[in-house]
Amino acid sequence: MTAKRSIVKWQPTGTTEAVTTFGISSHENDYRLSWCLNKELRLAFTQSDENFMTTDGKEFTCFVHTDEENTLTLISNQSENGAMLKKYKNLDFLLKFAPELTEDKKTEWLKELRSVSLISAVFVMPNIVEN
Repeated sequence: MTAKRSIVKWQPTGTTEAVTTFGISSHENDYRLSWCLNKELRLAFTQSDENFMTTDGKEFTCFVHTDEENTLTLISNQSENGAMLKKYKNLDFLLKFAPELTEDKKTEWLKELRSVSLISAVFVMPNIVEN
């Protein structure tokens, strides 16, 4: 006799929000890069009370800036336990914009970020969705 198995379908608990994420290469520490972004781009990043945690329990530091248009989160891609995004293990940081930026805004931000003295390279990450 075979036992009946119940099937449970996973339902997302929140809404899915499209975001724009930039990959950043910089040899500086997270606090130094956030200070530089504050100084050179006139932002107001502060260290978040909570670290970014992956589903496997790895923690990554993050800094947050909020204005009337966007919430920007600077997340370290590196920790003691390795890279958060293994496919992009050479990236040092992720800069997440919520809500998603328009193509014109992405171009403007790329130009701004490339002008920051402590950033070696920056590019738009493909199709990252947060839920």
